[in-house]
Amino acid sequence: MDVTDSLFELLVDVEAHAGVDFSGTGVIVSTRPQELPILPLCTVSDFSEAPDVADVLATISNRAHQHHDGFHVLGPDLRLLRVAQYFSPPIVPSAPIDRSKRFGGRYLAALFGSALPGVLATGIASRDFGIAVFREGRETAYRRVDLVAVPADKARAP
Repeated sequence: MDVTDSLFELLVDVEAHAGVDFSGTGVIVSTRPQELPILPLCTVSDFSEAPDVADVLATISNRAHQHHDGFHVLGPDLRLLRVAQYFSPPIVPSAPIDRSKRFGGRYLAALFGSALPGVLATGIASRDFGIAVFREGRETAYRRVDLVAVPADKARAP
């Protein structure tokens, strides 16, 4: 299974375990996290010893949790390296944007950020949007909240 499939499955697990106050989440899978355009939003952001990444992400992606905001950084093995990171990748003018569905800043940061060197994939999940995974500046998978996974080029907003 490649990293985009594994990331998609992880985000499905996060959404399934998240409570009613799920604020959504964004993740970056990187081989070089030290080179990412990120800035910690909290003083404590190291959860590298977390045994169940999906459970941790579901727990901290609650509006009341101090680490709910920003993106979370994972290694290639999907081990949690950093949480609550402001992520500011450069705009990729050639990146295709599916304007048939509602999206926001987290979507664009994940799309553009997936094109950065050392980034294997990015992904987002929220109750209103669903789940999307990005690789090399393209959306590679999308699932609406109420549907099973469909290829990104076949998915449409409800």
